[in-house]
Amino acid sequence: MYSIGLTGSIGAGKSTAAQYLEHRGYPVIDADRLGHEAYLPNTPCYQQVVNVFGDKVVTEDGAIDRTALGNIVFADLTQLQRLNEIVWPVIKQLAIVRLQQVSDVQGCRVVFFEAAVLVEAEWNNIVDEVWTILADTANVVQRVMVRDNTTKLRLQKRLEAQISIDERVRRSNVVINNDASIEELYRAIDQQLISLRHRIEGGD
Repeated sequence: MYSIGLTGSIGAGKSTAAQYLEHRGYPVIDADRLGHEAYLPNTPCYQQVVNVFGDKVVTEDGAIDRTALGNIVFADLTQLQRLNEIVWPVIKQLAIVRLQQVSDVQGCRVVFFEAAVLVEAEWNNIVDEVWTILADTANVVQRVMVRDNTTKLRLQKRLEAQISIDERVRRSNVVINNDASIEELYRAIDQQLISLRHRIEGGD
């Protein structure tokens, strides 16, 4: 099995790319879903988060309130680092298990691991290569403002918490630009899938 980390900044189009890859028949492991699993009540990760951030990040039904937690950590990068130190190792282990399960159960030759913080969390060392979806900052802001109904200030804090575009590119094997139409994004992905097949099969 050949594993590929799929990443990109918020609003770059990473999830759109992941959906298209699934449509093409490739399994995609979603780090955000693994994050939900990590936060499940009665798990060590859940208890650590509550111990550090308090009951204010817990909903009435006992679940982690990800919105409340996000408001805390994106307003204070020190708090964000504390959360990452708790959650990132757990998600990494869950991802390793899922990658192995896909290999054992589905027998797929290629699997994608979608994660916004793939590089920052050093999850790139559990995949064979990294694909990054990039978009111009103006496009990112426009997309996220519409999608998340957020403020520019909150969005700016989230962007500041991410690594730079230059660093993303430096740590990537494949970079796909997503500043044009969705059809062009799909075509670029198709081209990279062809190149991938040649690399795996040892072609020219």
